[in-house]
Amino acid sequence: MLIDFRTPRVAVLCSKRAPGLDDLLSHPDFRTMYDVACVVTTENTAVLEDSGVPVIHHSPRAFDVRAEFDAITVQMLQQFDVDAVVLLGYIYILTAPMLDAFPGRILNVHDADLTLLGSDGRRRYTGLHSTRDAILAGERETRSTLHVVTEEVDAGPILAVSEPFPVAPLVADALACGALDMIRAYAYAHREWMMRRCWGPMVVAELEKLACSAAVPAAGREASRLASGATL
Repeated sequence: MLIDFRTPRVAVLCSKRAPGLDDLLSHPDFRTMYDVACVVTTENTAVLEDSGVPVIHHSPRAFDVRAEFDAITVQMLQQFDVDAVVLLGYIYILTAPMLDAFPGRILNVHDADLTLLGSDGRRRYTGLHSTRDAILAGERETRSTLHVVTEEVDAGPILAVSEPFPVAPLVADALACGALDMIRAYAYAHREWMMRRCWGPMVVAELEKLACSAAVPAAGREASRLASGATL
């Protein structure tokens, strides 16, 4: 079980910005069904200072070993009594200290449809450039995916998939004439469209489920979790 009869406390990890954070903070259920305890950013940016929650600047550049950096991150989050972690635009791969401290309780929004599989049975579009990869592969629409973070990148259990975002017809013309610069620019805008439209609502919906599970008596919640096979 994750939480016993209290509002889930969530930490947001991000880099240059936190796409969807505004949705979390402006939602009517903020601080009643879930609480954003803090934001940890790897970049020294003032953009997040107006978020209304504690902002911690914590850069991996000062660490030779990524696990040491993640161990310090865990210590920071423990000070805020965090129950779950949400990655919003966080560009670093998490290592054992974070994964062990929050097993099955770290969520990430990925900017591709992780339900799509390649001929090898593995997820087709993973990594930092998955939106561009999907567009270059000729996909007619893209989706974002909310999933649980595991040791293998972009391989954790899927919690939700967004509505489809149609790829503009101009991409076919750009591909036909080999205008890769045009496709890169379009892929950036297309990803921004998804990030701004669906990332926040997807995370809010999952946090509301988490909050509802916290209000269920422990025995009933455990039985429900086992029956559904849920991770959180």
